[in-house]
Amino acid sequence: MIVISEPKARSSEVVRGEIERQEEKARVVIRDAQIPEPRRRAFLIFRVGDADQVQSFCSLAKDADPRLDFIDFALKVHFKTENAEYVRHCISRRIEACSAVIIFIGKTTHDCEWVDWEVRESLRMKKALIAVKLSDEPSLRVPKVLKEHRIKPLPWSEDEIRRIILENAGS
Repeated sequence: MIVISEPKARSSEVVRGEIERQEEKARVVIRDAQIPEPRRRAFLIFRVGDADQVQSFCSLAKDADPRLDFIDFALKVHFKTENAEYVRHCISRRIEACSAVIIFIGKTTHDCEWVDWEVRESLRMKKALIAVKLSDEPSLRVPKVLKEHRIKPLPWSEDEIRRIILENAGS
């Protein structure tokens, strides 16, 4: 009996065909795969005394969109200290890494130099800026920088917070 073996070229064609089939399968998997949406970051501007209400906001926002991450720099450093320039540099980098900036307006927000600087830095970087009042008190004063740039603070309400997050934080 005579056995004729196939030439090696034939076996490489089989291997090549199998590789092509596997590549096509991989293309289909990649094409059909659901790519997860990227996480979104919001930089938070607030006075340390308002931290509890800011935490409430973050909880509500996470319920509305669990892909949100919040970055704050809760400052206990005076605006004009020796290391203030370094602190400003660190804050700038964090603002830069965010898609939106949220300023919380409390009783003493209007007279804080850090708040003013952070808002101006956010505007300079052309970040989406959202202002939220922490209460409906008529005595609540809006920071001058927000008035200058015609940024109207939104009222504190769970529905409004969810709407704000879903409409603005994803940019």
